[in-house]
Amino acid sequence: MRTNIIIAGVGGQGVVTAGLLLSEAATIRGMHVVMSEIHGLAQRGGSVSVDVRIGEVYGSIIGNGDADLIIGFEPIETMRAIARASNKTRVIMNSEKITPVSLSMHDKEYPNNAILTGMADKSIEIREINAVALAKKAGSYKSVNTVIIGAAIGLGILPFEREDMLSALKNRFSGKLYDINRDALEYGMEGILANQSASSS
Repeated sequence: MRTNIIIAGVGGQGVVTAGLLLSEAATIRGMHVVMSEIHGLAQRGGSVSVDVRIGEVYGSIIGNGDADLIIGFEPIETMRAIARASNKTRVIMNSEKITPVSLSMHDKEYPNNAILTGMADKSIEIREINAVALAKKAGSYKSVNTVIIGAAIGLGILPFEREDMLSALKNRFSGKLYDINRDALEYGMEGILANQSASSS
């Protein structure tokens, strides 16, 4: 059994930290993990992508069509990652827009999220969540990554449990920072399930 996860976003959003947290939680669960990072102009808000492979895996790069889950921290970067998806891939996308340099330099408008997601293959399931609002509710914008991880746990996509991620958070954070990230995890789990219920009603 294996789970292939692509995490995509821009520098400063905590993409690499999310990869490390997923890797740590899987390790706590006793699973084999391989992680690779691909940086663009990360320090300037450029593209950042992380591949996390859990289970019976060897190579560090996820092949086109082999992703089980895409975690998108930003809509345009999510769409870039979807180019590597298949109809079995599930996608969780943070709705926050960060205008890339390629658009701002040419005075182009950022496309509407509905237009962006409409460009994806209709067989690919995309779940959108306002992770920024939930992170701020938890106490810090920087906990966006934990909110989105919580969303993935809430949907039952990840091969480990909430308790494993709480242990990973405890290993990385202490005191108030742990409390913020613990709450962010819970808000992500609750938020994505609330969205799911609303969309099905």
